[in-house]
Amino acid sequence: MLTSSLAGKSIARKGNMEPINLMTGRAFRPVATLTHAAFLRAAVLLLTFGPCMALAEDPTIVHPFLTDRVTIEAGLYFPNKDFKARVDGTVSNPDREIDFESELGNRTSDDVFDVELLWRLSHKWSVAASHFSADSSGDTVLQQDIQWGDTAIQQGSQVSAGNSFDLTRVLLGYALDSDIRHDFGVGIGLHWLDTAAFLRGDINVVATSSSDVRAAGPLPNIGAWYYYSMTPKFCIGGRLDWFKASVGDYGGKITNFAFGGNYQVSRHFGIGAKFQEFTLAADIRKSSWKGRVNLRYSGMFFFLSGSW
Repeated sequence: MLTSSLAGKSIARKGNMEPINLMTGRAFRPVATLTHAAFLRAAVLLLTFGPCMALAEDPTIVHPFLTDRVTIEAGLYFPNKDFKARVDGTVSNPDREIDFESELGNRTSDDVFDVELLWRLSHKWSVAASHFSADSSGDTVLQQDIQWGDTAIQQGSQVSAGNSFDLTRVLLGYALDSDIRHDFGVGIGLHWLDTAAFLRGDINVVATSSSDVRAAGPLPNIGAWYYYSMTPKFCIGGRLDWFKASVGDYGGKITNFAFGGNYQVSRHFGIGAKFQEFTLAADIRKSSWKGRVNLRYSGMFFFLSGSW
């Protein structure tokens, strides 16, 4: 009778408020508390390792940039600018290039539209292209004498000056090492360059000379790229183009570098940012412009992307 009357009952141990079962002598466990703690641990583990476990289960799920046939990136490029030019004259040649930012009051930074395209022709072959156009102008009072072709411009002259630059890049690429998560390749291509500058104002003319000059033409290049899919939504990578050659109006060296990342918001659309820098150091050999140009555009490119 004692056993049946005590079955399922409990008392508290002396000095300890933890209840015990008189039949077993063991303490009752706070089941609800343990269940809650186990749930929290499971949630933390799921949030921490869930994405990795999902990738391990399905390794074919990667960022679409590495697998889709066509990818387009379009947005705003915010470059810092450095434009220097020289125009040789028929009477004498200038001894230096003119800095259009520090000497002629042109902007040192800009915001321009930039667009890039990647088209995979096959598993190994692809075509990449990009384009941006920038221009700047300003008015200033010269702090020292300068020479623009056969035109001498004296210190204290009020002048207007400007420059523009259009860049179109095309690269035919071949993937050397490509799998589901990364893509490394090389290619050959060209940069079509359109460079222009002008200088006008209250000037002292020594001989007849054009104040507006322009040169347009291609420079070939070799290139390489590497991209890596960290997760199905995040991809990083970069590219580098370089070459030194003499073709048409230009004879010199170009460097075109970019590195950044892309976050895939949905299956076909994403957002991204990358640092881009383009440099050109070339002699100009056109009949209307014999001289030299040195320019650099470097800054961040923020874009929206679409892939199919």
